Amino acid sequence: MNDLLKQSLHQKTPIEMIYMKKNGDCTKRKMIVHRQSEQLIQAYCLSKKTMRTFRKDCILALAPIRFTKPSAHAVS
Repeated sequence: MNDLLKQSLHQKTPIEMIYMKKNGDCTKRKMIVHRQSEQLIQAYCLSKKTMRTFRKDCILALAPIRFTKPSAHAVS
């Protein structure tokens, strides 16, 4: 998990996260990490278009965002 956070921080690459809020609701976020401490992450949330702070202990999963090439058969 820490490797993906560091990669996003240093390379400014977006990552996807599944996060459990205090009330138990789970959300899926796409973000770019701007700062991190031992317990917190400050990141730009691409869906909310604003800076957000997340607790590391509430992160359920992290994954790199894979961009796919458009199909040659796609209709415009």
